[in-house]
Amino acid sequence: MLPIVLGPLLKHRVWGGTRICPFLKLPDPPMPIGEAWLVADLPTTIADGASPILSGHGTGSTLKDVMAAERDLILGRAAASPSGDFPLLVKLLDADEPLSVQVHPSAGYARSHADCFMKSEAWLILEARANAVLYRGIRRDLDAPTFARHLAEGGVIDDLLHEPVRAGQTFWLPSGICHALGAGTLAAEYQTPSDTTFRVYDWDRNDPNRPLHVGPAMECILFGDDQILNAPDDHEPWRICGGSWRGRTRVRTEYFRVDELEAPMGAVADLPDGDTPTVWTVISGTARLMSGSWQADLAPGASFILPAAGEECKLLATEPVGLLVATLPDALRGQTDRASWHLA
Repeated sequence: MLPIVLGPLLKHRVWGGTRICPFLKLPDPPMPIGEAWLVADLPTTIADGASPILSGHGTGSTLKDVMAAERDLILGRAAASPSGDFPLLVKLLDADEPLSVQVHPSAGYARSHADCFMKSEAWLILEARANAVLYRGIRRDLDAPTFARHLAEGGVIDDLLHEPVRAGQTFWLPSGICHALGAGTLAAEYQTPSDTTFRVYDWDRNDPNRPLHVGPAMECILFGDDQILNAPDDHEPWRICGGSWRGRTRVRTEYFRVDELEAPMGAVADLPDGDTPTVWTVISGTARLMSGSWQADLAPGASFILPAAGEECKLLATEPVGLLVATLPDALRGQTDRASWHLA
């Protein structure tokens, strides 16, 4: 099975900006783009939620099509999402203005609400303007009734913990953490495949197309010491992982692991195979993916899946290149600690 090279799905958002299309080498659209879904296989109830396949296995169809036909060959020992889809959603986010203050449902909440799906995510900061911040978590001295009262009174921002952001940082946002990405940030987002978001505050936009969901949100938000708020991780050391390639781990969770790779122009890697698929995204420079006589040229934002039943392939850095590589957990071993960037 050849690699599966995917195309982006651009999403207009009122808080979006103008950085995503230049990043992807695409013409500027007439409206702000807040999200580009790079790897998506969401339930059919989500409009425009399946990535088109541009090259490789399944060319001309969608990731949903090939998952429906060949799920076991693609996933190997990785588990599908609860709805049977590819278990990872990868996005670019361009927050020219702040996102809504929001929370995502837990697995328990999703099990009791058929129209909801659990969502835990990580933000990998690619660019950040001076003084950019993000909001993550609620002050530990506040309880649910106090926070709900402040929501009703319209004074919630002072209840949120906020922290400065800079390029290279990683923030983990498990379900139940109240959060918002602040203005001036371009981030890669890795998450469990869900588009369920409960807004509690939207910066007084008063947009009828963006309703608040205070009731469901209050059932999901964690308070006090129940909040898991890791320190932003940007100190993982780089290490040699084959030839002139080097790599470091950006985030490791029970749902996925993401590593970052870099190589100079001309570097070649024999890509690893395994019992689960890996998901590769170019974040700088260009590369060429090759398998036998087949090849695909990759620019920033290009993403591809190496199926568990994939053919041997090579990656050539046609410019100095940077990539993010996501490894899915092995359902048999229940882990994501196998390093996906030990390249031959």
